[in-house]
Amino acid sequence: MDYRPEKYISLDTENDPDGQLGQWSIAFRGKDNQLCLLAETRATRQRELSKLFDSCGVVFHNYKWDSRVLTRNNMPIPKSDHVFDTMIAAYCLGLSRQAPKDSGKAGDQMVGGLGLKYLARRHLGMKMRTWEEVKDHPEWIPEYNADDSVSTLLLWEKWKDKLPQHFWDIDMPLLPVLMGMEDRGICVDPLFLGEYSKVLDKQLSEITLPFDANNDGQIRKYLYEDLKIEPTQFTKINHLPSVAKDVLETIDDPVVKDLLKWNKLAQERNTYVKNYTKTMGPDSRIHAEFKQTSTSTGRPSAVNPNLYNVAKTDLRKLFVAGEGKWLVRYDASQIELRVLAAISQDPVMLGVFARGEDIHQDTANRLHLSRDDAKVPNFLTSYGGTAWAIAKEFHITIEAAKEFQAAYFRAYPGVGMYMDRMREIAKRDKVVEDFFGRKRRLDAMFSEDWRIRQEGEKEAINMPIQATASEIEKLVMINLHNVHHAPMLLHVYDEVLFEIDGSEKRAEEYARWLESYVPTVPGTEINGVKFPVEVGWGRNWQEAAKKRNKDGSFKEKK
Repeated sequence: MDYRPEKYISLDTENDPDGQLGQWSIAFRGKDNQLCLLAETRATRQRELSKLFDSCGVVFHNYKWDSRVLTRNNMPIPKSDHVFDTMIAAYCLGLSRQAPKDSGKAGDQMVGGLGLKYLARRHLGMKMRTWEEVKDHPEWIPEYNADDSVSTLLLWEKWKDKLPQHFWDIDMPLLPVLMGMEDRGICVDPLFLGEYSKVLDKQLSEITLPFDANNDGQIRKYLYEDLKIEPTQFTKINHLPSVAKDVLETIDDPVVKDLLKWNKLAQERNTYVKNYTKTMGPDSRIHAEFKQTSTSTGRPSAVNPNLYNVAKTDLRKLFVAGEGKWLVRYDASQIELRVLAAISQDPVMLGVFARGEDIHQDTANRLHLSRDDAKVPNFLTSYGGTAWAIAKEFHITIEAAKEFQAAYFRAYPGVGMYMDRMREIAKRDKVVEDFFGRKRRLDAMFSEDWRIRQEGEKEAINMPIQATASEIEKLVMINLHNVHHAPMLLHVYDEVLFEIDGSEKRAEEYARWLESYVPTVPGTEINGVKFPVEVGWGRNWQEAAKKRNKDGSFKEKK
């Protein structure tokens, strides 16, 4: 290759239906700052690319995709610390969908997105052809591919000096961690899946409904004509009376209750049995995709399949350790409430956590509740919960709920002050940020509808808590991946799952090491608050999630 890029190059690939590398191109700046392009149509130049990757930063738009195309075709891959991703950069700059009613699904008309074509048009004024336009015109593909490489480089040049610190310290270092988990996958017990399928089919066959459960028109007729229920909610498009789950749950009718049961079972069959069977490989492992640019708080999400549906359910026993291995799990203990204490600096909460006491029991004692009931105001508060939400949860009047909330803020005065402060910031700035500087634009605050603005205020309260908790978890995962080469399988909510070779004793030792090490990971302490984890191990996820005593025995349920 007869050129010398100054500092960065951008690379984009196209592959054929069989996954073979087709057109690919590299854009770069020459010595005179002239924009240059190298276009190729086959998998060549491996040696030259390796040298180039060692000497330059390599920019992609959706590195996961291109790196796997390169790998399949025996092409070199740049070192992870040489990789930069403009899709992640756009996400960190807050350029993804952030409107309150924006689903992010195809066809949604709300402004925003992370697609290269959209970003190039919006931020560079480049109008490029879409794949739908070029797929039947192979003569256009070289130009299409070149536009992708060039626009990626130009976006990088436009943004690189504006990127927040968390892009460099957290978001980019997290990318190889998530890719490692995707590559490892997690083992599913096919026998359990088969038995579970039979159980669901039997339960579904026992439910008889006077209408087709998949036909909204027939359900609507039953509710609003046969039962003569007064509609309270309507569909957005045609403004028809709603048959949504939250509406059905308010109706006291045996047929409706059977419909809800049928829907739940059918969803489980589609989500778990069909989806997992379809995505499971010959080795009985599922390789979910972990996205890091799809949530408003910076939390990763798992899709294809969505493993978040399984957390906190008995279906965790479906996920097992591979042969000769054990699953080890840690759960960040009450992390969001600890973050709330750290950023609100409430002296009472800080004291509870500093003494190693249980915050839910402390709340129970102060508000004269059971421990389980005390969880409600604790979690509702961190989500910006209103008196109405408390009234609904405890089946009390709004007036009683307001007094309940006032008593909570008397018990933890710093929390009430934090919530008031965040509401003011939401109204004034329309933007909030977490402890690590991740910002969230509050589009809801521009609405004339007070209900939407109230949702924006809730988001202003919750986003810094959730996002900060997520940053802490990501910093831990990055450290475990880079320093200790930890065999992580998945991250779901506040849980991280590992697969360990060897005996149960070795699994326990690893779990105990995590228990002592994770709270000490550099950069995770906030305002003097550390974040401990609970650990477990077992032959399946369900068993690994059970609480254990210090001697390794299972704790008795209270």
